[in-house]
Amino acid sequence: MEPGTTETCAVHNSRVSITDGDDDRFTQQRLTNLLEINAEIARERCIYRTDRERVEAGLMTNPIDSKKAFAHFGLLIGLMPPFALVFKIISSTVAVERMPVLFLVVLGIAGVTTGVVGYASGQFVPAAISGFGRFRLANRVALFSLVGFVWGAVSGAIGGLFIFIIGAFVAAIAGGIIGALALPVLVAFHTALRRGDLIEIKHFLPIAFGITLSFCAFILGL
Repeated sequence: MEPGTTETCAVHNSRVSITDGDDDRFTQQRLTNLLEINAEIARERCIYRTDRERVEAGLMTNPIDSKKAFAHFGLLIGLMPPFALVFKIISSTVAVERMPVLFLVVLGIAGVTTGVVGYASGQFVPAAISGFGRFRLANRVALFSLVGFVWGAVSGAIGGLFIFIIGAFVAAIAGGIIGALALPVLVAFHTALRRGDLIEIKHFLPIAFGITLSFCAFILGL
């Protein structure tokens, strides 16, 4: 064997091994990218009902997803109707100027807390109702109302803790009733206007305020 042959073969084998390693990493990277693309396509097919819906979602200028939409609605419905109810009770029983300032502050804190809890818990509502599509319409409405009742009752009870135990109990009942009535209405409008999991905020806000202010008007007797 000629001098240097062993060294030459070792260098050659090393180069082959490095090349093979690079090819394996390149192949693995391509496979990973392909799997990610396929997963994204499958996800879009699950989210969008038609190709037109996917295009319309892409044309939205200021979209929000379902979690944010239900969270914002939870803030509104948890904040405004309690204030309307408190105002109705106070105006019907005693003049506002005769109410203790501390009591009014406590009522304000309770209302804000209810709204904040409604916002935080509203992010979980889309996941809670996601599987209701397979039920018949009447059953879906009943399930939406049940979820809405729990949503409103939890928010109201936590906010009502600032008005002692009886306040939490009353607020839980009132919040549960409002949630049970409001959620099916919101879901109906949201389902009609959403594209995939997105809805234009300019379409959503009139719905959210419309539902909320309707309850406020009913409470105030307007």
